[in-house]
Amino acid sequence: METSHEKGILYIAFGPSFTQEAVMSYQSLRRYMPDVPVCFMTDSLDRLATIEDDNVIKTEIKPRHIRSKVDFIGDSPFDKTLYLDSDTIIVRDISDMFEVLDRFDVAVTNDYARKREKYSKTIPEYAKIPYAFSEVNGGVMAFNSSNEAKQFLTLWKEYFYKYFNKTSGWDQVSLRISLWESRVRIHHFPFEYNIRSKANRQKQDNFKHQFGEQHMAPRIYHMHYSPEVHHGRFKMNDLDELEKTIIDQAVWY
Repeated sequence: METSHEKGILYIAFGPSFTQEAVMSYQSLRRYMPDVPVCFMTDSLDRLATIEDDNVIKTEIKPRHIRSKVDFIGDSPFDKTLYLDSDTIIVRDISDMFEVLDRFDVAVTNDYARKREKYSKTIPEYAKIPYAFSEVNGGVMAFNSSNEAKQFLTLWKEYFYKYFNKTSGWDQVSLRISLWESRVRIHHFPFEYNIRSKANRQKQDNFKHQFGEQHMAPRIYHMHYSPEVHHGRFKMNDLDELEKTIIDQAVWY
């Protein structure tokens, strides 16, 4: 598909429920961004019949599995693409997400999964990446049309199929590897650009045996124990007491 627009939103959704969900996401988007071009890739254009919008591109695809976005995301018709999963709801103008693509090739948010022990044992390319380079969530992702971004998307597809059986068709593992091995300039959006459910966060605890004991364990706390430090007073003389006070004040998103 030839690039024909400077920037736009991309949905890749198939099947009745996912497509209906994507249409709802599109409706939420239009409340704040009525004119931004949108591209739908779906297995049935009939499901988009209710959308009458000159700024919508409708493309028919033939998905082979539930993670087929890896097959089609590289065919985006935009120079700057914001890919959104079907289960997204937009509640503000998010046009600033495109602006970071003037400086960066890919923009993502960290996933709750950092480095899974389960896959580190079986996938060498995944294992060699340091824990500090977290998995990212592939459901909200911006990218431009640079050669580096294209290489990254190609790598993602290659690794996805290389380890399709070992990952049961899950795309997060191959996404982490391809970002690490590519030469893209990466920006990380703040968490408010990809707010997940409480159930999703809880899932990490339920599957802790797959992640390892060190998964999401605190590394650094960053805060004063009290505002009085700014006034030249520091009353803590015991590290254990200081640490406990700070941990009790910590916030986890």
